[in-house]
Amino acid sequence: MDIPRTLVMTGHFPPEPGGIQTFTWELVRRLPADRLLVVAAAWPGAAEFDAGLDFPVVRRHGYLLFRGLRRLVAEHRVHAGWIPAAAPFAIYAPLVKAAGVKRLIASTHGQEFGWFRAAPTRAALRGAARTFDALTYLTEPGRAEIADALGDRTRLVQLAGAVDTRRFHPGLDGAAVRRRHGLGNGPVVVSVSRLVRRKGHDRLLDAWPEIVRRHPDARLVIVGDGPMRRRLTDQAARAAPGTVTLTGPVTAADLPLYYAAADAFVLPCRDNRRGLQVEGLGLSVLEASAAGLPVVVGRSGGSPESVVDGGTGTVVDAADPSALARTLNGLLDDPRGARLMGEAGRRWVCDAWSWDQAASRLASLLRGSPTGAATPSGRAVRLELQDAARRVSPTWDSGSC
Repeated sequence: MDIPRTLVMTGHFPPEPGGIQTFTWELVRRLPADRLLVVAAAWPGAAEFDAGLDFPVVRRHGYLLFRGLRRLVAEHRVHAGWIPAAAPFAIYAPLVKAAGVKRLIASTHGQEFGWFRAAPTRAALRGAARTFDALTYLTEPGRAEIADALGDRTRLVQLAGAVDTRRFHPGLDGAAVRRRHGLGNGPVVVSVSRLVRRKGHDRLLDAWPEIVRRHPDARLVIVGDGPMRRRLTDQAARAAPGTVTLTGPVTAADLPLYYAAADAFVLPCRDNRRGLQVEGLGLSVLEASAAGLPVVVGRSGGSPESVVDGGTGTVVDAADPSALARTLNGLLDDPRGARLMGEAGRRWVCDAWSWDQAASRLASLLRGSPTGAATPSGRAVRLELQDAARRVSPTWDSGSC
C-alpha cells in the first residue's frame, strides 16, 4: 500500500477510548508507518502509548493541534492530510492547506449531523468544505444529509468503520468476566459504549425491571465511561438492585471477553438535543456481531446500517422502554433463534466489514486515485446481508470467516 507523506490531524486518538478513536486507529495502523505524521490531542498515558509506535506522534493540548503546523509540514515533507473527524477540526482546513498540505481528506461520523442541522456550524463547515479534496461518510443516510447541507461543494466518498474479526470472534471464554462481576449462570445482556445521553442507557434501565420480572436470573453489564456514569449507577441501584453492573472502562485486551460473557448485545441509542446529536454507525454493534451475539440497536442516524433487521438483530425505537423490554425478552425467550442471529451476524461482518478494505480505500483517497468499490450500504447492503443471514446453518463454524 503506497501513500504520499501524510499528516493525520485528530482530536480522537488512543489511548483515549471511543468509537472515533477506534476508527482512526484501525485505519492509521494499516497505513505505511514511514509515510505518516500524526498530530493528536494530549491524553493521560499518551507518552507510553506513542513510544511503541513506528511513526511519530506530536501531542497538543485542547484545540491547539494547528500550532507549528507549517514547520511540521516542511520538516516531514507532507503532501497529503487526513482529518478523521470533521467536527470540529475540519473548520480549520484552510489553515492546513495554507501550511503546505496539497491534498486534504476529511471524514464525518454522527456528530457532524448536528453541525449540519445548526445554522452557525453548518455555515462553518460549508466554508471549510471548499478546501476538502474529498469528504467521507459512513452510511447512506449520512451521505444524503451531507449532500443536502453542502450541495456540490466537495466530493463525497464512503469510508465506513469495520471490525477486527481476529480479535472479536466466538469461542472465547467469558467465565472469568462472569466470576469477576458475580453474574451467575443466567442470561447476560451487554452494552458497550461511551456513557452519554444519546446512547440511551437511561431508557434501557427503565426497561430492565420488566426483563428481570420475566427472567429473574438475567444480568445487565454496561461497559464504558462518560458523564452519565454516576447518574446511571444511581438509577440502576433503584431500578433493579443487584442485577446491573457498570464496569467503567475496560482494557482493550479484556473487551472481547465481555462479549464472550454475554448472550445478547444492546446499544439503545436515540437522537438527542432535537436531532443535533445522533449515532454515526455503531462500531460496538459490529464487534458484538463479530463475537456471535444477536444485537438490539436503537434507531438513530446511521445505526440501522449496523444491523440486518430480523437477520442479525433488531432495530427498535429505543426511546420507548417498553419496545426495548419486548425485544430483549423475545431474545431471552428464544435462545436458539438468538444463536442463529448471532451466527448470521458473524458471517455478515466477515463478508462486509473489513478494516483492510477501508484502509485501502483511504490510501486511494490520499493518493488521489480511484477508490474502487465502496463498503456496501443502503438497499444493496440490506439485500446482501439478508442473503448472508439466510446462508447460515446450525452446522456452520461460527468462529471462522
